[in-house]
Amino acid sequence: MEYYNGSDRILYIKQLGSWLPIGCLTSNSLSESSEMVKTTTRDNNGWDTSRPSNQNYTISFDGLQLNTTVAGGIFTAMSYDKLKLLKRNRILLDWKIQGTLFPVVDYGKCYISEISEASAVDEFLTFTGTLVGYGEPKVRTLGEFVLNDGDPDVILVTNTDADLIIKTKD
Repeated sequence: MEYYNGSDRILYIKQLGSWLPIGCLTSNSLSESSEMVKTTTRDNNGWDTSRPSNQNYTISFDGLQLNTTVAGGIFTAMSYDKLKLLKRNRILLDWKIQGTLFPVVDYGKCYISEISEASAVDEFLTFTGTLVGYGEPKVRTLGEFVLNDGDPDVILVTNTDADLIIKTKD
C-alpha cells in the first residue's frame, strides 16, 4: 500500500492563462455533499429511505500570507492579497488540485465565497478561504494512459498535465 504526503496535493487557481499555486499553503480539502430527498417504500420496515438529488462541493484552504501584488513580491503564486480581489470582483475561476506523485487531478470552476486573514501578534500573517464549486467537479489521472469512453471506435489519451484529452481515433 502506498501513502502520499498532503504537501503533494496543491491547490491552484488559473489566472491570465497560468496555473498559480496558493502560496505557502498549509492545508486544503475538497468536500462533496448531496441533498437527500426522503422516499417511501413498502418494505423499509420503519427505516428512513432517501435518494440523492442536488450535489455540491467546497474547497477549504489555509496558508501563510505572501506579497503577490506589490513590487518585490512573488508573482508566481496566489495569496490573500490577490484572492480577496478575485472574491470582491465575483470572478468565476478555474481551479485544480494536483501534485507530482499522487496521480489524480481534481479540477473545475468555482467562486470564492469566503476569505479571511488573521494577524496575531508575534506570529506570521495567515489566511483562510473557501471556494464554492460551480457545476460538476472533474477528475483526471496523470500520465500517459489509454482510456476508452465506451465507444469502441474512440481511444482517449490524457497528457501529463491532465488538462487535455486527445481523441486518437475517428
